[in-house]
Amino acid sequence: MLNNFKTHRLAWLITAVYGTVFCLISLVNHYNFRSYGLDLGIYTHGIYSYSHLQWHIFTLGLEGLEFNHLGNHFSPIVALLSPFYFLFGSYTLLILQIAAILFGGWGVYLFAKKRLKGWQPELILILFFSMWGIYSALAYDWHANVMAAMFAPWFILFYERGDTKKAILMFALVLICKENMAVWMAAIISGLIVRDFFLKPKELNWKLGASLLGTSVIYFGIVQMLIMPALNTAGVSDHLGNYSHLGEGPAGVIKTMLTKPRHIFYLLFESLQADELTSMLKSQLHFMVLVSGGLALIYRPHYIIMLAPIYAQKLLSSNPAHWGVYSQYSIEFAPIICLAYVEWLQNLSFEKWKTPLLIGTIATATFFNWHPTRPNTGFYQSEHYQSGLETDAIYEALSLIPDDAIVSASNVIVPHVAGRKKIYLYPVVKDADYLAILTHGRDLYPVDSLEFPNRMMELRSDSLNEIVYDENNLLIIKRNSTSEGKQ
Repeated sequence: MLNNFKTHRLAWLITAVYGTVFCLISLVNHYNFRSYGLDLGIYTHGIYSYSHLQWHIFTLGLEGLEFNHLGNHFSPIVALLSPFYFLFGSYTLLILQIAAILFGGWGVYLFAKKRLKGWQPELILILFFSMWGIYSALAYDWHANVMAAMFAPWFILFYERGDTKKAILMFALVLICKENMAVWMAAIISGLIVRDFFLKPKELNWKLGASLLGTSVIYFGIVQMLIMPALNTAGVSDHLGNYSHLGEGPAGVIKTMLTKPRHIFYLLFESLQADELTSMLKSQLHFMVLVSGGLALIYRPHYIIMLAPIYAQKLLSSNPAHWGVYSQYSIEFAPIICLAYVEWLQNLSFEKWKTPLLIGTIATATFFNWHPTRPNTGFYQSEHYQSGLETDAIYEALSLIPDDAIVSASNVIVPHVAGRKKIYLYPVVKDADYLAILTHGRDLYPVDSLEFPNRMMELRSDSLNEIVYDENNLLIIKRNSTSEGKQ
């Protein structure tokens, strides 16, 4: 261990510095009530359920319907992570996400260590930790695809080393993160096969590549078409709905992609919506790819194959939230761009230009990454450490709610009280024993802001309700057993 530290001491220092930054973003956001029921609350409820040997029954939907959450997103990785709940509580997934990002960085670093000289591998590590996709993901809760993206560089590393067992392990971990990661793995494996076929055909492992490719496709088909519909008894999740403009069902989407390539190419750059705001989102993504080292994709096109389903998932969607550089929807770009950049530098003829190019790319990636329109990442600003709420008083008040009570809570409160058998997102109430509602200081979603004052007035005036706490912009109500929805 000591020898490993001495050999990679600069890499360890870089990891410690960026790990601190990531904690200051993610953990501080959570403490200051800048995390949300959708999605951190959902998965915190999941790890609580699995850690108590129960199925994760999804109760946080806007419709209030209840079903096995694996029918909404097939993420068995949540069950594997659940024992850590007993150590870290509501911070568990955020801590593990940060650890995963640091782990993914080391996969990229070791990939570079075999190919580059001097301090260049350490600079690649800095480039990876500077990627916009990481900060956008950290700014907004925990997401299973972030975990998957951090296992991917290790899979590629072990695959090309011929370390079959470890490659299969990383492959399996990616697959169980989320149902659509199987499609991404199929693209990654296809890219590796294409690379080896053209660049080093003697090293091409047809047996392993074809086996994993086939497994990815079969796994996706079984999960998407058989397992998830069977578990989603409420039938409320239709992720393909974002692509319904391309055709009806998977077959219709694929047909459009094959028969209308000009239209598909158009959608990669242009918005179908007329408003000025969304019209810039796709170009913003392409710009960030280029300034973060994406030029290497042109010279190492097999990595474009690896990113093809990510581009399609983002840019062909009808949901503008998917298009740009925000939230978790760009995380897969981080490892793939960095690996492509490593291979490009390795084969660059002008040795003296490698380090300056790398430093320049780090500079542009970092500079354009820090733009004022992305919230919750200003760890260098004093405002980031201020919640604008009476934080300590709110935490003390939330402790008044019994651990075994069914709770309906505001979006920003849910992640802090999700460690229980059943939790709802207010205004869904149903059989809740307690309501925990933040009345001011945060966005009221999903409650209509115009209706909210009347709702609060009704709750306070209802004689069947017992007001447990009504201070510091927090209202906690204990509902009587005869209240509507509990009878």
